[in-house]
Amino acid sequence: MPSADQQGELDHFFLLSQDMLCCIDFRGALLNVNPAFERMLGRRAEELIGRPCGVIVEPDDHPIIERALARIHQGEQIEPFDVRAKSQTNALTWLEVSAFADGEVIYVIARDITERKTSEQQLVLLERSVESSTNGVVIVDALADDLPMVYVNKAFETITGYTRDEALGRNCRILQGDETDASTVKQLRRGIREQRDVHVMLRNVRQDGTSFWNDLYVSPVRDEQGRVTHFIGVQNDVTAQREYQAQLRHNANHDALTGLPNRQLLNQRLSQGCMLAKRYRRHVAVLFIDLDDFKPINDSLGHDVGDFILISVARRLEEELRPWDTVARIGGDEFIVLLPDLAMEQDVIQVVERLLRRIAEPYWYQDKALHITASIGIGTDNGSMAKPRSLVQQADLAMYKAKRRGRNTYQWYTDELNHRVSERVSLRHALQTAIEQEQFELHYQPQIDGASGEVVGVEALIRWHHPECGAISPAEFIGMSEETGQIIPISEWVLNQACRDAVHINDGARRPLVMAVNISPTQFQRPGFVASIERVLKETGLAPALLEIEITEGVLMESLENAIEALKKLSALGVHIALDDFGTGFSSLSYLKRLPINRLKIDRSFISDVTHDEHDAAIVEGVITMSLKLGLEVLIEGVETAEQFRYLHQRHSTFMQGYYFARPMPLAGLDDYLSRFDWPRALKDAGIDSP
Repeated sequence: MPSADQQGELDHFFLLSQDMLCCIDFRGALLNVNPAFERMLGRRAEELIGRPCGVIVEPDDHPIIERALARIHQGEQIEPFDVRAKSQTNALTWLEVSAFADGEVIYVIARDITERKTSEQQLVLLERSVESSTNGVVIVDALADDLPMVYVNKAFETITGYTRDEALGRNCRILQGDETDASTVKQLRRGIREQRDVHVMLRNVRQDGTSFWNDLYVSPVRDEQGRVTHFIGVQNDVTAQREYQAQLRHNANHDALTGLPNRQLLNQRLSQGCMLAKRYRRHVAVLFIDLDDFKPINDSLGHDVGDFILISVARRLEEELRPWDTVARIGGDEFIVLLPDLAMEQDVIQVVERLLRRIAEPYWYQDKALHITASIGIGTDNGSMAKPRSLVQQADLAMYKAKRRGRNTYQWYTDELNHRVSERVSLRHALQTAIEQEQFELHYQPQIDGASGEVVGVEALIRWHHPECGAISPAEFIGMSEETGQIIPISEWVLNQACRDAVHINDGARRPLVMAVNISPTQFQRPGFVASIERVLKETGLAPALLEIEITEGVLMESLENAIEALKKLSALGVHIALDDFGTGFSSLSYLKRLPINRLKIDRSFISDVTHDEHDAAIVEGVITMSLKLGLEVLIEGVETAEQFRYLHQRHSTFMQGYYFARPMPLAGLDDYLSRFDWPRALKDAGIDSP
């Protein structure tokens, strides 16, 4: 038994120790716990004393405790063991437990080793993830003297010739030799010293003394406090590729960022490839690769991240190709792959599909996963093409076709594609001329109140009469103008002209007529859109209540909150707001209660078969019922036949618009139409008795 002084010291140690201390009997019941025990598990001593120690241990670990108690009871000394303890909130903490008996009491000391366990688990996960990699992977301990290797994968053993046992515990300088460039080693060491990513090409030496070119990436690994604990090196034996490229490489022929060949060197190799294809009756393929949505990543996350993506894509492309293939960066996020010496054109497909999959894999930047895809255009030739560089142009055209087909895909070049692209270029130039010379005209289609039979408004619709080609449908140029940005000046002209014409129309109207103007997503999302509406209303003198802007659900896709804020400002001005083409987009009902809109426009696609398609009829019925419940007006588009009008009029008192009442017409024709519109005749022609 300890003396009184010794017992006092033990009690003092028991109370002040930062380790978890407790006493238990041989049945495992808790006799006492120290404050650190209470603090770390969030449990009070009075809640625990007298209860089995298993109440604080994860049930799966109970057998470990039981075996330890049995051995101690038999008088054995036990080695420290690990168990998981449960806190008051059931959070698990890994503990390293030491225990010994003194008389009838077992003294237990427990230390929190959760952080160590987590590190061990992460290291195991990393080892499993990279063990099958074809690249050599090495991890060094940044906190230990001389940065010893603590892990190497099988590819490292294959590349360097060093077994895992021979490498672990040693510094990576064992791979350096007389041919290793001192300045490159200095660059590598500087990057490690500054604890940043570094990429170098080293002339290294294998265990058997042979040299190899090592394409090495080194990245720091940081813990939760931002402290660098390890460095990861990823190596690739590029000896054959290096020797092949060394004969052609020159600083002027390579991209500064990625180290890939540039357009000049690509053209040289393309000419060589076409010549060999013709001589040996083979095929050559050009892949034009453009990263999808790279600009948002570059703009929002910064150019450092953008450069990281570009470099990583470049490396992945190189890794997936044969040594004699070529990957070039020709600017921005555009890459070109040259595949010479193909037996058949179809051989390119497996390469393209492999590249798409590889590019789409996550890019880890500072422990964050970034995702990006690519669109690929394919041009092929058997060497007969007079100008090999035309292959690049063909692949470029095909790439844009892939973009329009949904991205993350590929398309072949065809003569038809070339013809359509040429037409598109011509149309774009003609459209710019039309903007500058104001070749557009607005036509107006009346909107009818189905309850009163009065014309209550008109929708402004743009028309383009080309001096040589005649009338060009908006379907042919509006979509393209959205892509090119030409929609902005077009939209501004439409808004100004429509407001001026609305003032003219209302000067002689029997009742106020609302002017409905379509607003493109690009125009709506442009900074200052609300201010531009205010300016036009002020300049033209049109009352805000006589202007209705029609938006599609597309304007909500970019930023719903910003869209709602802009619409609230327009509503506060007194401008009417209509949601156009309802039901054809993503049509989330959740935003209807939040949007300050006045009217829903049911798309014409639901009206064409409404008289004999029960599904379309149910959709129309449902939308109208819902809108009325929400206090919204409903306008039905595309009412073209007497049968449709009769069906709708007999069931719904809504606003209507369509060819049955009038086709879109110039302003001069609208004046005449308003003066002679005959609602009773419209009813009679549809076989509806006048009230």
